[in-house]
Formats: sequence, C-alpha cells, structure tokens
Amino acid sequence: MTNTSRRAFLSLTGAAVVGVGLAGCSLIGAGNTADGPAKVNRPLNKSRTLVAYFSMPETDAPNNMSEEEAYSTVVIDGKVLGNTQYVAQLIGARTGAKLFRIETAKKLPLDHGELEDISRAQQGIKARPKLKAVPPNLDAYETVFIGYPIWWYDMPMPIYTFLEQNDFSGKNIILFCTHGSSGLGGTVGTVTKALSDSTVLSNGFEISRDDMDSADRQVRDWLASIT
Repeated sequence: MTNTSRRAFLSLTGAAVVGVGLAGCSLIGAGNTADGPAKVNRPLNKSRTLVAYFSMPETDAPNNMSEEEAYSTVVIDGKVLGNTQYVAQLIGARTGAKLFRIETAKKLPLDHGELEDISRAQQGIKARPKLKAVPPNLDAYETVFIGYPIWWYDMPMPIYTFLEQNDFSGKNIILFCTHGSSGLGGTVGTVTKALSDSTVLSNGFEISRDDMDSADRQVRDWLASIT
C-alpha cells in the first residue's frame, strides 16, 4: 500500500473508533505465564486509567508529504496525527481512558534531519529534556498506558524524564510503541527496572510504521488478548 493510499484509508476508518468502549481490562500481572501472555485480572475502571504518550509527527501539513513525513504520520479527517498519537487515541477510544500528551518544554523541530540529530545527541549524553507539563493528579490513576516511538532502538529521552519525574509506585503500567523495524526492543525491561515499585505488563503493544493501516484492528486484538 502506498503512503497516499494508507493515509486515505485511515481517514475513512479512524473516526469509527470514537465512542467504542471495551469491557474488562485492568490490573495486571507481570510476565508471561505457562498458560500464555500476561493478562489484566479485573475490570478496568476507565476513570482511573490514563494513556500517556510521546509522539512527533514530522509535519503538520496533510498534503504533499515527503516519504519521511508520511511514515511518521496518520491523517484523520484532514488532521495530521503522529503514529503514536493515533495509537493512543485508539486505545483511549476503546478503553474510555483519559489522554495525556508528553511534550518537551522546548518545542522540537518537525524537520526530519533536525529531529534526528537532536534525538541522537540526547541519547548520546543520556539527556533528560525538561517537559512542558506533568499529568494532572497522577495519584488518581491506577493503570497507566505509556506510548512512544522507538528512536535508535530505545525510547526517546523525554520518556525517561517522564518516568523519573513522576511517582508510579503501585500502579499498573502497559506499554505501547510504534517503530520502523525493532518492535519494543529492550524497552519493557528498561521500564520494568526503572519502575521497580510498579507492575509492568510484559506483553506490550508494538506496531510498525508500515502497518498503520491495520492499527485499529491490531489495537483491538491486543486489548482483547490482555483482558
């Protein structure tokens, strides 16, 4: 499927997820079991569930995108969304969870080359970029989905800031990512180690930038598999 047809397909299907509810999703047991992947073990309280995500679409213009821009975005009803942002919205629509976008205090460039250089430099020095805001009343949530693109086989450095800046003790953490080819990589282990006082679901969600046309179905099936 070409980039153009992928965006057109999503613009037709994306609105269908709005208002869709998912019953029975929440507290989790870490790790895989002899019976299969880890699952949540009691119904999700949507008012106590948060979807926090970091996403960087490389353009805000829906037309005449370069290849790099098209691979980083999804267009819904003429609005440009980052791939991870789109997945976050799908999860939010199906679970009824609230959404929180993780953003840096200093606005990142949309240009692919500039963003690439900044991300590599930050990773090289293990930077912790200052964030624009923290989630309001994080104590009110018992389950937090955390989403990010994979940059250079790792989470973007703003995610490290987010993990270190907030207290996730006793919370249930469910990860999701978008990527070029690496899947979740070692990020589940990284987050599990960083949030040792939390329960991190081992089988998070991952989707390639090449497969965004099937994101709605994949998110639905994944959520069903962990409930």
